[in-house]
Amino acid sequence: MEWYEELDFDENPLKNETKFVGNEEALKEAYYSIISGNVLVIESPEGSGKTKILKEVIRKFGGYGRVAYVSAKALDRELNIEHILIKKNGILGMLFKKDPKNMILLLDDVEYLNAKNIERIKYYYDSNHLRAVIITTRSFEKLNLTESMKQRIRKVISLYPVSEFEAVQIFRDKMGETILSDRIIKVVYQLSNKNIQKFLNNCEQVCKAYVGNKNLTEDDVRKIFERGVK
Repeated sequence: MEWYEELDFDENPLKNETKFVGNEEALKEAYYSIISGNVLVIESPEGSGKTKILKEVIRKFGGYGRVAYVSAKALDRELNIEHILIKKNGILGMLFKKDPKNMILLLDDVEYLNAKNIERIKYYYDSNHLRAVIITTRSFEKLNLTESMKQRIRKVISLYPVSEFEAVQIFRDKMGETILSDRIIKVVYQLSNKNIQKFLNNCEQVCKAYVGNKNLTEDDVRKIFERGVK
């Protein structure tokens, strides 16, 4: 049996969509930027919730089919904005090469944009093909934006790691109230360097240990990390 089956779950609950917790003001900024038609940059370390905010944006605005999401992790430096917009415009757009209007462009985990990419984004934004643009990155300065592009950015906001209390909320929402103590969950979060992605992966390892030892202690958790959990 899988560890989660031992705990009476049919599937791994830690793999379920995570409820949005923390950085509520940043999410409001993202919504406002789209409604008002602006360019927004969100910067933060990896695992701080940048992609989660974009998923919330897609959930709110994606039903109209006007949202183009691009993960830079699977993207080379030659960002083909034209292809992305035409593809989102459907079959007619592909046939007639008609650029759509008022699209929302979400560029996730962008660490570098070359001058050609920047000019494409700026052109389509100025031409109203793009209603709004949200770029997430680890570092705004490393985007290497031109001054003219910077002038089009309404705001640059930073995300912060969720609190230990919020990390407990995230775990409890997935696993319930009886598995692991709040203190142990907080220790796992601390040892995960307050990175939610790592935290959830490490929680899985700790839960596996919990299946074999319901009296798991904080020291036991630290030993698990000493053996190589990261």
